[in-house]
Amino acid sequence: MSRQDIFKTTKKKIIGISFGIVLVSLLTLAMLTQVFYRARLFANVDRQLLTHRNMILNEKIIKGKGEYKEVILPAPLTPDIISFVWKDGEVVDESPHVYFGEGKYPSFPSEETEGIITLDSDGYYYRGVSFIKEGLVVQLLLNVDAELQSVQQLVRATWLSLLILLLVTFGLATYLANKVLKPIRRAYDQQVFFVQDASHEMRTPLAVIKGQLELLSRHRTDQIEEHFEELAQVMNEVHALEKLNSDLLFLSKEDVGTHLNVEKIELNQFIEEISEFYEDISEIQDKRFILEKSEVLQSTWVEWDRVKVKRCLTILLENAFKYTLECGVITLKVEQENKKIKISVKDTGIGIKDEDQKRIFDRFFRSSDVRGRSIDGSGIGLSLLQSLANTMNIEIKITSEYGKGSCFTLEIPIQIKA
Repeated sequence: MSRQDIFKTTKKKIIGISFGIVLVSLLTLAMLTQVFYRARLFANVDRQLLTHRNMILNEKIIKGKGEYKEVILPAPLTPDIISFVWKDGEVVDESPHVYFGEGKYPSFPSEETEGIITLDSDGYYYRGVSFIKEGLVVQLLLNVDAELQSVQQLVRATWLSLLILLLVTFGLATYLANKVLKPIRRAYDQQVFFVQDASHEMRTPLAVIKGQLELLSRHRTDQIEEHFEELAQVMNEVHALEKLNSDLLFLSKEDVGTHLNVEKIELNQFIEEISEFYEDISEIQDKRFILEKSEVLQSTWVEWDRVKVKRCLTILLENAFKYTLECGVITLKVEQENKKIKISVKDTGIGIKDEDQKRIFDRFFRSSDVRGRSIDGSGIGLSLLQSLANTMNIEIKITSEYGKGSCFTLEIPIQIKA
């Protein structure tokens, strides 16, 4: 499966899963909202009906004597309640409210019901209750068309909102899928480039070692001294491979995050120890090494991981010497700024092209200009520097002009947190 197919399929799965989860959640929420809203509306209506029923049951409704008896129901708390009183199939009392259903009177399923029922008649909806009081059948109704219309409006609003939310969800799912896959795609590409570059870097020394060993195998009777140059070349290539392996191992450890061994360091002494070595190197290579430091640093103490910070400076100084020609100048400048120590390594070397500055921290990256000059190196150093800087919260700044030199600046916190 190609790279494009892998990420395309993964993207579809992420969008599908995200969209499905949100869809199920929104549908569940919509249905529960409708159920609870409808139940709450009808609960209020039913409470009014039951209250009026209890008032009737607790009072005498047939009043008067002899021929002057009449049915008088107590006044309801809600004036919208419709009431009918039946005796032997005839209405003996009814409220002044109009019943809008089919026919003049409602049709209850029986003379007395266990609870409140819903009546649907000619497109009108009522909640009603029927019970017997003093030999009379009393029917109470309350129109719920307004409540049902409210529920329908809620349903329409809910589905419209659901549609809009689903469209927004799809857009967000697509955006988040791209955002999630971006670092994965970058890591995938880096892995591919890493394998390709590592193979390329190892191919040359392995070819040299193989060629020299094949040459030596043809002269089995010769003395070792006669092939000292070939053996020396093999040892140099083995040393280069060993250094490459060591850098890769160190880099892999930094990528997964290693423990910092923070200790208190006298900054001036620390810088002096490093600069003394490179002063000797500058004399051997016929280059000029300058150390610039403020007198304030004489009494400055820092809390750093000595090994890792020294490795950072070593990488920059080795590159400065490597890419600076004879009679060139390498400057190590140390100064304090607020709660940070700024250490700059400046050289008058070959510099870095603008288009290459974005890739100098990529593993195994070496510009075509550097490869054309046959300058030794594996392209691991600055990648390792970046990993170390990330571990210790060090900020790296670069200025470079092709053909005139480069300047790398490390802004290191005075106190690195372990």
